Amino acid sequence: MRPGAPPRAPGPGEVVARALASGVSQGTELLLFRGEGPTPFDPSLDAEGAPTYPRRYGYAWVGEVVARGEGAALGPGDRVFALAPHGDLHLLEPGAARGLPRSIPAERAVLAANLETAITCVWDAGVGLGDAVVVLGGGVVGLLIVALARRAGAVVRLVEPSERRRQVGLALGAAAALRPEDDRLRGDADAVIAATGHPEELDRAIAHAAREATVTVASFYGARTSPVALGAEFHRRRLRLRASQVSTIPPERAPRWDHARRFALVRALLEDPALDALLDPSVPLDAAPSVYAELAAEPGARLQTVFRYGARSATREAP
Repeated sequence: MRPGAPPRAPGPGEVVARALASGVSQGTELLLFRGEGPTPFDPSLDAEGAPTYPRRYGYAWVGEVVARGEGAALGPGDRVFALAPHGDLHLLEPGAARGLPRSIPAERAVLAANLETAITCVWDAGVGLGDAVVVLGGGVVGLLIVALARRAGAVVRLVEPSERRRQVGLALGAAAALRPEDDRLRGDADAVIAATGHPEELDRAIAHAAREATVTVASFYGARTSPVALGAEFHRRRLRLRASQVSTIPPERAPRWDHARRFALVRALLEDPALDALLDPSVPLDAAPSVYAELAAEPGARLQTVFRYGARSATREAP
């Protein structure tokens, strides 16, 4: 799990940063842990035949710059976020390190990646003022979607089996938080967002959607598949099924928004201490093997798992 020193000194525009905290993306990383990810898992990174597990993965990493190359925009002492794997040190290419203010605690800052995903999903779903929105799944992404949809003026219902996650959903603005067995499939939602990680839940999403509504899929299912009923309910209501993917800006916004503007919004949202409700107590990186085993055994028991690093461990208190 732990890389050694950077392979070389930073070149022009590059920085070396030392870890403060990193977050586990439970849905994606458990696909890898269970061997349920597609092969290759990431065509842009993986060589043909690369294993899905064991491997070092992650994309919610917060650190502090310790060395800079000529012309780098960030310097020693600056706090940064990067879409980088878990590990002590990273050599980050120009543009890979995104600056963070010290007013945002490092543990909360690991939410940046999932906040980008949630923002994009709310945009893709077309959530508007006064809309009735159903969110299926109260993992970290689902709960961030609840919070953002409420900020956009929607009335949000969360469907989630975990009592703890339902309570966090209510704290973040959900009007109702229901167990799946108590969920009434009323067909009245203006937007339905599927964030359970389970493809079989698409039938529930379709049953919630009102006529001409959009069902937006936030989850990455990996290699998992499930039959989906596209008969009477889906067909006669003229529903739309849309995938949301964070790598690109939705086409309706792309003429005005770019990744830098979206991350500026992420930074502003991360100032909200209410997001700390999503954070579990941090654990040392050396405990990763047991942490992944526990997450796989009881995935609904935790929210945002955060790894801490050495004597420079992150705290929830701003320095």
